[in-house]
Amino acid sequence: MFEMTGVQFLVAFFMSLGGVFVFLWAVLAGQFNDMEAPKHYAYRAEVPDDE
Repeated sequence: MFEMTGVQFLVAFFMSLGGVFVFLWAVLAGQFNDMEAPKHYAYRAEVPDDE
């Protein structure tokens, strides 16, 4: 019983560690610099220019 719980704990730990590393990579790569621009690009693609 403990072996299975330990394995599940390790899997969850490494998955969360991977999530933290992906987040840190995104922050250091500048993925969160301009959060407003994609919203405006999508809006401009949907709305005609005359509005």
